[in-house]
Amino acid sequence: MAQDTAFSGQKHRFDSGWGRKMRNFITTPIYYVNDRPHIGHLYTTILADVFTRYKRLKGEEAFFQSGTDENGLNIVRVAEKNNKNVKDFVDEISREFYLLKEKFNLSLDSFIRTTSEEHKKAVYKLWNLCKKDIYMDVYEGWYCLSCEAYYQDEEIIDGLCPIHKRKLEKFSEKNYFFRLTKYLDEIKKLIEEDKIKIIPKDIKIQILDILREKRIKDLSVSRDAARSKGWGIKVPDDDSQIIYVWFDALTNYLTGLGFGNDEEKFKEFWEEGKIYHFIGKDIAKFHCIYWPAFLLSAGIKTPDYIICNHFILNEGEKISKTLGNMITIEDLLKDYGYEFTRYYLITQGTEFKDWSFSWDNYKKVYEGELKNEIGNLVSRIFGLLKNMPFDRLILNENLLENDLKDVEEVYEDRIENFEFSKAYRSVFGLVKKLNRFIDERKIWESKEEKDYKTLVINLEKIAKFYLPVLPESMQKVLSALDIKDNIFENKRIIFEHLFK
Repeated sequence: MAQDTAFSGQKHRFDSGWGRKMRNFITTPIYYVNDRPHIGHLYTTILADVFTRYKRLKGEEAFFQSGTDENGLNIVRVAEKNNKNVKDFVDEISREFYLLKEKFNLSLDSFIRTTSEEHKKAVYKLWNLCKKDIYMDVYEGWYCLSCEAYYQDEEIIDGLCPIHKRKLEKFSEKNYFFRLTKYLDEIKKLIEEDKIKIIPKDIKIQILDILREKRIKDLSVSRDAARSKGWGIKVPDDDSQIIYVWFDALTNYLTGLGFGNDEEKFKEFWEEGKIYHFIGKDIAKFHCIYWPAFLLSAGIKTPDYIICNHFILNEGEKISKTLGNMITIEDLLKDYGYEFTRYYLITQGTEFKDWSFSWDNYKKVYEGELKNEIGNLVSRIFGLLKNMPFDRLILNENLLENDLKDVEEVYEDRIENFEFSKAYRSVFGLVKKLNRFIDERKIWESKEEKDYKTLVINLEKIAKFYLPVLPESMQKVLSALDIKDNIFENKRIIFEHLFK
């Protein structure tokens, strides 16, 4: 990954060696830079990263993108509250999100910043393509700075934002509007027919309920430039207005593929591939209704999948700065390192319902699963292979073949349905079974080739299953096995325990 000197405040593309034609475009949301990254941001990112690595291991091509959302009035206010210049503030926070690539070994191909010139070009192109559906009108309503969104009277509870539970501000100003209502029936049909697949089902039902009840009106897509203190992307040919942050932010998905800059790449990645947006459930409405509407207006293909993960709680309570129970990146890395954080989030989380993080469970899973089961299995097998009475094995016999086939089927089915924790529960079952196999057959006393073949075949498969989650450790295992043409050559390797 590029070091500090490369963080120039623009967009970053990483050389992943994917020069071939891309078939899967996988994204995280771009993260709002009103605060530093925390466990919630990381969770969505790791889910998307594991899915990207899985696709690549299958031999498919994948382009993986993340980034930061840096425009909007709320950013200006937070910067002022911190006594910082707005640009300096967004540079500082954006860089912390950028460095997650290095800290957690993310397989990112591109990192988008909405303050970049490249992104501005993409926004202007989308605006111009949607121009037939944009008109000027006066807006008066309740506004949430955290959402950067207006709410109708029927959507608010006791004068509070329905998501952030914060007091709303009332504004009245002249804005540009987008004819969102024009596309609601078409979006509803696309979702009902699963041409836009919203996962999980309960979020899909929520979105369809909103569409059926026709609660949505035309969308204000600009803000008064003076009120926004000039921060953001100005409306073409109208310096008095700033483009609404969600119109701006959602365009990032196009920016990363060269929209407005390199149409050949955009066609290859967006139009000819599968599009997967991984997001948190709190921004489902923006992605499932607003975003398809903009794309339909512009004549651009809509996303194939919108995957909405649920929230992480801290010991059963919602995580918030007010409660003082934030789980920071530094907290997670302090004792066990980045790979275990990846492992914990993927295996312990329940993607499609809120789940609780616990420091006691965090330590328990490290000691019990990662160190004593997975790490110990790897060490035991290499110890047995080092002392086995054979110099080479032709890997044509597996005494746990049926068990392995069952795991392979469950693993692929669950990953393809974005149920990562269930996929890896199945793999962990194979780990425990292989540990029992060693004990029951007393492999340390065995003179039978089939016992050692079973160890090698299943260890290689387990390493490949875990490679998307534990990329560094499992690559060490695969490199040490060094299986070529279905043959294992015994190099009498002394393999240290993967996890201390």
